Amino acid sequence: MTEAHNRVNSPRTKRVALAATSLLAAGTLLGTFAATDAAAAAPAPTSGKASGKVAGNNAGKPAAKAVPFTAASVTAGSTVGTLKVSWASSATHVSVYAGATADAQRTLVGSGAGTATLTVSGAHGNWVRLVPSTGAPLTLTIRDLDLASDPNLRDAGGYRTTDGHWVKMGAVYRSAALSLTPADAVVVNTFGITLDADLRTPDEVTAAADVVPIGAAWEELNISGTQGTGLPSGIDTEAAAEKMMQDGEVSMASSLNARTDFGKLLTQIAGSKGATLYHCSAGKDRTGWASALLLSLLGVSKSTVTEDYLLSNTYSFGSAATQSALKSIYDATYQAAIAKGATSADATAAAQNEEAVYTAFMKVETSYLDAGLDYVTAHFGTVENYATTPLAHGGLGLTRKNLTALRTRMLTS
Repeated sequence: MTEAHNRVNSPRTKRVALAATSLLAAGTLLGTFAATDAAAAAPAPTSGKASGKVAGNNAGKPAAKAVPFTAASVTAGSTVGTLKVSWASSATHVSVYAGATADAQRTLVGSGAGTATLTVSGAHGNWVRLVPSTGAPLTLTIRDLDLASDPNLRDAGGYRTTDGHWVKMGAVYRSAALSLTPADAVVVNTFGITLDADLRTPDEVTAAADVVPIGAAWEELNISGTQGTGLPSGIDTEAAAEKMMQDGEVSMASSLNARTDFGKLLTQIAGSKGATLYHCSAGKDRTGWASALLLSLLGVSKSTVTEDYLLSNTYSFGSAATQSALKSIYDATYQAAIAKGATSADATAAAQNEEAVYTAFMKVETSYLDAGLDYVTAHFGTVENYATTPLAHGGLGLTRKNLTALRTRMLTS
C-alpha cells in the first residue's frame, strides 16, 4: 500500500491506486457482474430451511461422543512464550495438552474446572487439546498468526456450530495476498497447505505474485472475471463509498462468474487431503465472502460469521501499513487544499472527508456482509438452498454430496 501511495501525486489518484491493491476491486466487480447477471437465469425465491446436520456421517456406527465445549479459544499469552487457554463446558474437569502439530498434543501443560481460563507454557507448541472428564476432546490453536508481512492471515476454523460441532482448525486458512517475507514464508510452509486459491484478477497477480507455500498448487479463481481492477469515479462521500461496498457484496452473491468460482473453491475444500488457503488482495472482501459462505454452510451462527468477518478490521485495517496509508492520504489532501488557497479549516474538512471515504473502502462493515446475505435470504431462504441451487438458476451449483463431504472434512465428529 505504501509503495502504491508513493508512486502517485494527487490525493484522488493515491486513493484509487491503494484501493486497487488493498481491497475488493469493487468497481471492476460491479461492472463485470452487471453484464454476467444479465445472462444468468433469475433465481426463484424459496422458503426452504437448511437442516444444519451432517447427513449420513454416523449411519450404522455407534454414536460418537459429543464435544461438551460451548466456548473455547487459544490466544498468545501476555507473557512471551505462553498461551492463554479458555473454555466453557458441561464437564467437571478438563486437562490441557499441548504440541507442535494438529495431530499430536502429548504434553500435559495444565488442567482446570469445566469452565476456566489458564495461562500455560507454549514451549511445546501452539496446538492445544482440551480433554474433558466426559465427552470428546477438542483440538484448537491460535487463530491470529501475527505475520508481519500478512497480518490478515489466519485460521478459518475454531468456531462452534449451532448443533454443537466445531469447525476444525488447521484445515483452511484465509489471508491477504501472499507477499510473504522469507521469515513468514517459513512459518506458512509448516501449515501443510496443498492448495493456494487466488481470488484476484490477473493484473493483481502480476503486480504482486504469491509466494506459494511449499507443497501447494496455485490456482487462479478470478472472482471478478476481469483482467484488472478499478474504482468508479465520483465516489466523494463516505455514504457513497459504503453503498458501493454493499453493492459489491451483492454482486459477489449474484454474478455467474463469482458463483462459479466460489462453488469450485468450496468443492475443492471438501475434497482436499491437505490444508487450503484462499485469499484476495487485502483478505477482507472476496475472502470475507468466501469465509461467510463456508462457515454458514458448516452451521456456524450468523452472529459468529459476522464476528469472523469483522476481524479484518483488527488485522487488516488496524495494521500499521493501512494506518500509515490513511495518514498519508489525510496529509496529502490537506496540503493540496492549502496549496490551492484553502483556509486551514476548509483544508481540514477536505482531508477528513477524503479519509472517511477511503476508510469506508479499507474497512469492513456489518452492512457490507448483510447486503450479500440479505440477497441470498431474499432469493433462496437459506445459504444451503443457495449453495445447492444450480448455477443456471442463481446458486453455487453444489450437490448434497458436496455438502456432506464439506462437513465431514471440516467438522468435528
